[in-house]
Amino acid sequence: MPNIEVIVADQATQRLLQGHGKLQEVEVSPLEVNFSQHVIYPLFSDGTSVDETVREVVAIEEENDTSEVSYWLKTPFPQIQAVRWCPKLRDGEGKPVLDENGEERRGVEGLFALNNRRLYVLQRAAVYHYPRKCKVRIEVVTERWEVLHHLKKFRTRTNGLSIFVSEWSARRHPRNLWQCSREPRHGTGRDNTKHFDVLRVWDWRSAVAKLEEGGPEHEQAAESGSCACWEYLDPKGLCRGPYSNWQMQQWWEHGMLPRELRIRAFQPKRGEDEGLEGEEDFRPVLEVFEDAPSPFAPGWSPELTAAEGVWNRCAQCHRKRLDGWSARGQWYCSNCWRKWGA
Repeated sequence: MPNIEVIVADQATQRLLQGHGKLQEVEVSPLEVNFSQHVIYPLFSDGTSVDETVREVVAIEEENDTSEVSYWLKTPFPQIQAVRWCPKLRDGEGKPVLDENGEERRGVEGLFALNNRRLYVLQRAAVYHYPRKCKVRIEVVTERWEVLHHLKKFRTRTNGLSIFVSEWSARRHPRNLWQCSREPRHGTGRDNTKHFDVLRVWDWRSAVAKLEEGGPEHEQAAESGSCACWEYLDPKGLCRGPYSNWQMQQWWEHGMLPRELRIRAFQPKRGEDEGLEGEEDFRPVLEVFEDAPSPFAPGWSPELTAAEGVWNRCAQCHRKRLDGWSARGQWYCSNCWRKWGA
């Protein structure tokens, strides 16, 4: 069962280390830049949420001699930086994927952002105006040793095509302040840790797929910062995911998923028990897509639910958080619950 992006790599990665100069400014669409991490926190360092920042991005129409309408995106933050690279392919546990000769497999060469929250904001703004093209100026790091320094931090498992928005999680609702579950999760987490609940999944390809079917779904995805996704049961009966419709389509078309696979629409847990309660909700792929042109066809992803969280201030750490619970008249974030259960 796959947990990696289907990518074919044939570029010589060594030549990418032979840069000339430190920074090179280029004009690109945010949709042409990939994520270098697989999860981001929903707040910037100044406490501003990514949702608030998206609303501050201004689209300025570009003057040109053609009939095509395009926009420059003016942002409240500095230019993002990126490196050009072929990243390692990793499996669902974050381990490098090896080929038949035991060599590490690499993904497709591309630009990978060093400021992933900023890229998330820019991609949401670009999707809102899709199919009109949006452009930004970014700085590409080319100095060899600085590139190597940034590459050590790469953690993407999908070749940078998608990103999770997540917080620390205690996984289950604890019974009291001194008792907290420490059972392992089977999902994914930042730096391959186990204490994360996925609040959102962003994949701009899935977000715009329904545009061909008509309707404002891509605008809804841009507003919510999420795209509808799937979970599936692996052969051991463990729930895997979430994965975007586009990702699942790639695996299915490459024969990497069994025809008897059972799936269900992903819903953020937000502290609920992640066990297999609701296992009956999983249905065979061929049954779910009985009326579709093909399994995971564009425009046939689950309906996106607008369940925006509420920010609260934790009575223990005094940070603003999304995920947590109330006890004894106070609200505590899931990270503090987890520490009490350690």
